[in-house]
Order: sequence, then C-alpha cells, then structure tokens
Amino acid sequence: MAFSAPASRRELAEINITPLVDVMLVLLVIFMVTAPLLSRPIDAQLPQPVPDAQRVPPNDLVLKLGLAGDYTLDDRPVSLAELRVRLEDARIADPETVLQVEASAGADYQQLVSALAQAHASGIGHIVMRD
Repeated sequence: MAFSAPASRRELAEINITPLVDVMLVLLVIFMVTAPLLSRPIDAQLPQPVPDAQRVPPNDLVLKLGLAGDYTLDDRPVSLAELRVRLEDARIADPETVLQVEASAGADYQQLVSALAQAHASGIGHIVMRD
C-alpha cells in the first residue's frame, strides 16, 4: 500500500515578507521620531581671527657664538654675565621674546651650553637654534 499526497497539496517554498515589512516600518517610525532630538544645535562661541594690524610680532633676539667663545647679542658684544641681565630685560619687556641662537661651526660646545643655561635662567621660553 503506497501512500501519496495528492498533487494539489504541494508545499510552497516562498518567504513570507510580511513580518519583515512590519519590523522595517516600526524601525522607520522610531528613527523618524528620534532624529530631530539628536540634531539639536550646540551653543558654542568660536574664537575669531585677529586682524593682521593688531598682531604684534614677537621680539626676536639673535645670539651668536663665535669661534673664540665670544658672544654677540643683536650684533653687540656681550659677556656671559651680562647676557642673562639683557635677556631678562627683554623678557620683561615682551614675554613672547624669541631667542635665536647661532653658533659657529667650530665653536666650543661648553660655551653654547653656558649660553643656553643663561637663557633658561633668564626665563626665556622660546629658544630657536639656527645654522
């Protein structure tokens, strides 16, 4: 005895997309409700650029170290003891003073370190080494 299913009762192999559409519509409603809440403007005050006429360039000092260990600050000879006093005066006059240090190729390293120590002790915060 053989059992067979009638030809009219075949199974349909199709995906039911109705629950998928329902879920997508619910998500769409949730996103539509929450999107305006997430796009609030932020109250912030951004810094405004300063016009070039109001900008004052920092005071640049050039310290040169010669081969013989002599120091010149802005093309004027200066001793190591006097260097600190002159740098302190420049820093007090303009806190943004930039010291540009330029040493000769064969200059003594200890002389350069001594000059940098005096610059640091004077409170100069911006020191630039040049060729």
